[in-house]
Amino acid sequence: MRWLLCVLSVWPAFAQLQPQMVCDGTAEPLQIRSEGLTELTGVIALNCTGPPNLTVSGSMNIFLSSPVTNRLTGDNIDVQMTLETTPGIEAPLLTSALLLSRSSVIFPNFNFVMPPSGFAILRIHNIRVASDINLENSSVSALISTSGQTGIGIRNNPLTVAVPRRGLYASTSVARILCRGSELPEELTFFQLISAGTAYSSIRVTEGAPGVFDRRGPGMQNGVRVMVRYSGMPPNARVFVPDVIAGSSAITPTSAGDLGLTTSGGVYGPNLEGSLLLARVPNADMNGAGDGPQFNPLSVTQPTWFWSVSEVRLQGGQGWAVYEVVDSNSRALESAQIPTFVSLPPNSPETVASARISFAPISNLAAASPSLPILRFRDVVPPIDCTVLRDCNARYFPRLVVDTPALTFSAPQGRIGFYQKFIRILNESGGAMVWTASIRYITGTGWLKIFPETGVNNASVNLSAMPEKLARGVYEAVLTIDAGPVAGVRTFPVMLTVTDPVPETPVITGLPSFVPGSLATITGRHLIGETIRVAFDGMEALIVQRQVGATEESLTVVVPVELGRRTHAQLQITRDNTPSSPTTITLASAAPRIFPGGALNQDGQPNSQALPETTGRYLQVYATGLPHPNLGRIIARIHDREIDAPAYAGPAPGLNGIQQVNFPIPDDLPTMSTEVRLCGAGAANPTEFVCGRPLLVWIQRPPEAP
Repeated sequence: MRWLLCVLSVWPAFAQLQPQMVCDGTAEPLQIRSEGLTELTGVIALNCTGPPNLTVSGSMNIFLSSPVTNRLTGDNIDVQMTLETTPGIEAPLLTSALLLSRSSVIFPNFNFVMPPSGFAILRIHNIRVASDINLENSSVSALISTSGQTGIGIRNNPLTVAVPRRGLYASTSVARILCRGSELPEELTFFQLISAGTAYSSIRVTEGAPGVFDRRGPGMQNGVRVMVRYSGMPPNARVFVPDVIAGSSAITPTSAGDLGLTTSGGVYGPNLEGSLLLARVPNADMNGAGDGPQFNPLSVTQPTWFWSVSEVRLQGGQGWAVYEVVDSNSRALESAQIPTFVSLPPNSPETVASARISFAPISNLAAASPSLPILRFRDVVPPIDCTVLRDCNARYFPRLVVDTPALTFSAPQGRIGFYQKFIRILNESGGAMVWTASIRYITGTGWLKIFPETGVNNASVNLSAMPEKLARGVYEAVLTIDAGPVAGVRTFPVMLTVTDPVPETPVITGLPSFVPGSLATITGRHLIGETIRVAFDGMEALIVQRQVGATEESLTVVVPVELGRRTHAQLQITRDNTPSSPTTITLASAAPRIFPGGALNQDGQPNSQALPETTGRYLQVYATGLPHPNLGRIIARIHDREIDAPAYAGPAPGLNGIQQVNFPIPDDLPTMSTEVRLCGAGAANPTEFVCGRPLLVWIQRPPEAP
């Protein structure tokens, strides 16, 4: 750059000169938003004294402690230098500066003549910088140096030109919106949505200090904007927001009634000091830039009621709504409530969506730009505003209470199953408290399960410890119940001690009817292990199913057909080489039980009202508890007819412990629904039949021949 070479070339000749003019530096440090990327710093003033009629000529460098982010045109930025030589009269001296580096600017050539008074004031206006959210409560400083034909000494240097403070606070960092079935009214207005009971949730935004919510200034692309970003909305959800929102300093603030104010669409009227008013920017892009608000407060001459709403466009469950500050009171700390109405079809399952609030437009460029908006902001989560408004304990905010026992478990190594603790989650205040439960493991992983993992307001949560795959030792985790920063977050230590394995003797608590060759389900405790053996009089039974319940375990076995005509037997279950005490059981010759849906038509299709079987054709019925063909007789009964010689009655091919009975439907039965029963009699008493519960079937007569 030629101007930089010129400055460097003249510097040595004048470096040793005594100052011909002395300036005292002062500044008006502004409080700026720490989220901001284009924040305006305070005016820098150099109060200079020197010989009357001295021709002052030189260059001025300004080094900022934060990046400079003014509008960039070529190498120039819109920073101005003015001159006051006559008290009260400030005139432009230079209307732009050169961007020397990321955080410094230079006025490479300024000239003026000292007035006869020997006193002049140089002022630097419109330096914009990027705040640093990590350096809140620090300051932005400016170091000034000069070079050129006139020696200028500057005292009180560097200067503080800005102090970053958090600008945006909100009622929640990430709002959780409960989406449930709720109707839309025929007329879509704020009041009709409230009257129809359409589900809603509000987010309150609050400025960190008076004046943070700025209106659009002259030549600016936008004023301060606030953006709500939605995610996780159900596919059939429709979302509506107000078009204009009256803030806390308006005649009547906009409120849906869930954050302590009276329900109102908002009433705004003009006044000299202004009052907070947010207008929606309907066509802003996903960063909150572009377009402009559709409401102009300058058109309001008398109190105006707001009632209009518009729909938020959703794609993939995501969408956004952008508001711009169109009026505010710079002397008052202001806030505003932004209601979101969510409609779903009736009986829709409850879903929890999310909403994030931030300043807008958002950007990640902390540098001067030829095109990006001024103003623009970092995408950061706002702190909770109830600490600013002093209402954290208000009844309209939810409050989390967790009632839990000591979350300590102990189990022997290799224990199959789980241990449970029940935890009560309560909302002891108002509003909808959406909570989540999560587990962080300190030792081991995967040995806990929490259900449910999310909910709304009061619930009972089941925490289960599963030690089955853990080695001996002590395992630790932390359970977190998170209901948001206002309602509260609770954490609880969880400990599981896995001890040496202890042989557990099987205990039989429930005995069914036992029919040789049929299924029987035995219930008890400690029945299931790595190895299981079920024996009847020493004869091993085939195990077809094993189940572990909350309090009991069960084994479904095939009773050995070899038991024949015995009336009693000794049952014993051996688990992992540990046998149960022998239990004497009674053997039955028959205890029929037809399986649900166990009737098939002749073609193998399930018999039903839609698929009745035709008289004269066969039904296939599947059951258990019928005698083996060598151990007794099987008959069938349909309607009032007895089939004493079924076409087939015996073991179902390929199905252990299950019997199949095939028989024709009598030709003279009418079209109807009726009942089928299966009965069995032992060989010792062939005429004493035991019948099971009936099964409903559907039959039809064949169509008459033409």
